[in-house]
Amino acid sequence: MKTWDLTVGAAKLEQAMKSLQEAGHDVADSWNDQSARRFQETYVAPLEPRLRTLLDAVKRLAEVLANAEHQCCDREHD
Repeated sequence: MKTWDLTVGAAKLEQAMKSLQEAGHDVADSWNDQSARRFQETYVAPLEPRLRTLLDAVKRLAEVLANAEHQCCDREHD
């Protein structure tokens, strides 16, 4: 029995990043000045590589937890 599901949270983070990128594209025509570029460089651009690192770590953690759960279930059946 799983007591956690890391994939739901990871999927929500990916969707949030996509929404942020889409919103950025939507406002790019009307907000295209130095302030917009600074906002993009300071806040938005650093998010994607950090998110990728986070999602990779979540995937590895989910694999470790699934393996631990599998080992625990095997021991219960011995």
